[in-house]
Amino acid sequence: MSKPVEQPAPIDPEFQFWRILDHTRFMIGRAREKELAQFGLTPEQSHVLDILIARGGSITINEIAEITQRQHHSISTLVARMSRQGLVTKRKNLTDLRKWDVFITNKGEQVFRNVTQDSIHHIVSCLPEAERKICKYGLLCLLKRAYEELGQPELPVYRRERERSAGELPQTG
Repeated sequence: MSKPVEQPAPIDPEFQFWRILDHTRFMIGRAREKELAQFGLTPEQSHVLDILIARGGSITINEIAEITQRQHHSISTLVARMSRQGLVTKRKNLTDLRKWDVFITNKGEQVFRNVTQDSIHHIVSCLPEAERKICKYGLLCLLKRAYEELGQPELPVYRRERERSAGELPQTG
């Protein structure tokens, strides 16, 4: 007598959505990694340069760790490597000697200006603008909920962007 064929457990739709989201992030990240390698950068280094430019060229290691949600020691190691490459310099903070200030160098600014974002533009362009706006707002809502789940406050930059994105959603009806 043959055994009855077991039916697979139903797939949880939220978990399946997360798997797709995670794999999409991974694949887009790989494309970006490949593009940045042409400039001698990793995605993490590019992110630090983005942050430095947005902050007027200087920031503390603690602030980078808070913005990126990475461990302090990981950011310290990353900044040290970027310093050896001549992309940034770091100095003791004059008001709090426990902190380090990070400054973008001329070379870091030049690299930042030369870095392309072609891989991102090419991938994201497959979505029409209206769908991109809906997707962006949805991702920002998920990010807010993830911060809540971890008991952390949503970073103001993401709160402002989520609120702005809500006003840009296409009108349906």
